[in-house]
Amino acid sequence: MPIRTSVANIKILKAEPDDLPAIQEIASIIWHEHYPSIITQRQIVYMLALDYSLEAMNKDLAAGISMDMLIVGETLAGFAAYGPTGHEEVIKLHKLYLLQSFHGQGLGSMFLAHVEHECIEQGFKSIVLNVNKNNHSAIKTYRRNGYINQESVLADIGGGFFMDDYVMAKDL
Repeated sequence: MPIRTSVANIKILKAEPDDLPAIQEIASIIWHEHYPSIITQRQIVYMLALDYSLEAMNKDLAAGISMDMLIVGETLAGFAAYGPTGHEEVIKLHKLYLLQSFHGQGLGSMFLAHVEHECIEQGFKSIVLNVNKNNHSAIKTYRRNGYINQESVLADIGGGFFMDDYVMAKDL
């Protein structure tokens, strides 16, 4: 069932466990399209296995993380995941991705606005996210949508890999 539609051929749907294989597939496409200039191929494979196995995504759903799918026409164009942080009024945007062929059409900002609306409806007052310091296009999108840098973090994610990120935040 659609959560909101803003244009006749665009739908945003809540992901169910049966949708996870499609999200897993699109995540692989997106990561292999977007991240080779930002992180190594080995780290892409590692992070896909870590965060996008069916087991990991089912755990996320069970832990209260919401996953939404952006459908354009009949195509799964992107997905988002967001959930509580343990701080009563703060929610975290864990993932927001679009296939490269859908970039530059305002869909990322529209999808982000949808997530923010959902978070407000749930009573959250602010939203935080991590973004790789070299993911310039995402940083630009977040800044354009009112996010500010809160801090810089370097996190060991295992396997000899690190995430070198900005933590960005926005009051809702």
